[in-house]
Amino acid sequence: MVADDIRMKRKIQQLGSSTLAVTLPAEWARDHDARKGDELLIQRDENGGSLLLIPESSATADESAVIDADALAPDALERAILAQYVLGRQLIRVESDTTLSPAALEAVADVERQLMGLGIVEQRLERVDVRCSVAPDDFELPTLLSRLWRTEATMREHAVDALCTGDGELARRTIHHERQVEKLFYLFLRLVLTTYRNPRLNQSVGLETGFPLLGYRSVAQDVVLMTERARRIATLVAESDDPTPLDDDTTTQFRAVADALATTADATRAAVTEPDHEEISRARGALNTLSTAVDGAQTHLEQTRPEPLLVLQRSLTALRSSGEHATDSLDVADHFAFRSRSVVDTDATTDER
Repeated sequence: MVADDIRMKRKIQQLGSSTLAVTLPAEWARDHDARKGDELLIQRDENGGSLLLIPESSATADESAVIDADALAPDALERAILAQYVLGRQLIRVESDTTLSPAALEAVADVERQLMGLGIVEQRLERVDVRCSVAPDDFELPTLLSRLWRTEATMREHAVDALCTGDGELARRTIHHERQVEKLFYLFLRLVLTTYRNPRLNQSVGLETGFPLLGYRSVAQDVVLMTERARRIATLVAESDDPTPLDDDTTTQFRAVADALATTADATRAAVTEPDHEEISRARGALNTLSTAVDGAQTHLEQTRPEPLLVLQRSLTALRSSGEHATDSLDVADHFAFRSRSVVDTDATTDER
């Protein structure tokens, strides 16, 4: 598709004394089967400068997909099903020209276990139908994001506990929590992309289209990266030959970092879900406290060189990295807060003083 197919000019016509009209492109009208009397949703962007035209048919288009299992290896088949799930398909059919191989069936079963609301509804020798039972109005994005934050916080807390106490079993249980994070994240992506393609769903998911939608997507990715850092710490403990409790001074240092990171994450979550300059200031203060705690722990490691030093250094690096991801999310909260016209005047002209 070339640029001219995407951007077209139309002249405004006047119908009556107070009605302005613009004609619809004929090809667009044919593609969406638009007829006289059909209802269209017209939505302004956040700055009021653009209009988005949404046809009735956008609510039902592209609800199903067919995947050729013969053309894909099992791992690629899993990724293909995952991609269709994230794109919002309601029905995903995996089919073969002959009989589905055991490896293909196992791939379908594996991805079914990984994704929330996905289930096999029909299975034959040559095909499997998988349906997603999750509707956009089943979850609100702010609520789902809060669940991601809470799961990340639990993983981080348990990972640090396992490190400080030398508890390999707790570390292994913590690693298994990551699958729940993946389920929530892929569901989150599904709702974001479905709403992006069909802005009629904005109210259902509790968020405006445009920047808020993209901002929440960015924050969710930051939370997932924070869970990966928690898993990294848990993995270091689980893979240690003989994990033992840390000495008291080292435990105190790492607990201080973990507490500061917890405060930072909580304040950042509040600033994102309820953009407020006071919450953002609180989160910025928590970040400063975290930086001080990390520096203190680093100095302790360099001066006393406690064992297992390599595990401790890598764990501290993971906690520092988690704080950096929280900082990225806080930047999104800043943008949310400054979108308010009560704070920033975005008019083209201002009164001269």
